[in-house]
Amino acid sequence: MFKVTWEGRPRPAERPRARFSADKKSYYLYNPPTYQEYQKTLVEFFDKYQEDESLKELFDKKQLVYGLSVKLIFRIKHKGKIPFYGLRPDIDNLYKAVVDSLFMSAVNQIENGYWVDKNGEFILDADGNKTIKYKQKIDDSRVIHTELLKLRIDSEAEEGFTITVRNVGKEDIE
Repeated sequence: MFKVTWEGRPRPAERPRARFSADKKSYYLYNPPTYQEYQKTLVEFFDKYQEDESLKELFDKKQLVYGLSVKLIFRIKHKGKIPFYGLRPDIDNLYKAVVDSLFMSAVNQIENGYWVDKNGEFILDADGNKTIKYKQKIDDSRVIHTELLKLRIDSEAEEGFTITVRNVGKEDIE
């Protein structure tokens, strides 16, 4: 089992949106920079736990008995007396942002060669270095159980989330 708390206001996942040219003949996908920055921050947060033995075991195919259980408790500032936070953002979008970042972090990524174009030439980054290609150790479809909760809190200092990940099957068998 792995459990960690992140401090800061949780933000929802934002999906890239198609933007079309004036003549409608071409388009590109626009991904909001604010969300890209938030996701990058979360990936770096999870990268710090790359060497955590309990987390390494959870992302090892051979150790994964049935699947992963993810429990997320979000704490969001809001005035009121009800302990639960029932307003936007939607809880599924908050979940998606955190879990996507966890699966994109170094905890779940393995170097898998270099990117090449259709002619077999290496694709280079802005500094002229070969661009590394990564593959995932396990896919996020291995998350088979989730528990999600949005709690209302009174101060911005308390905002954040707590994530607990466990190996369903292994802990249930023992």
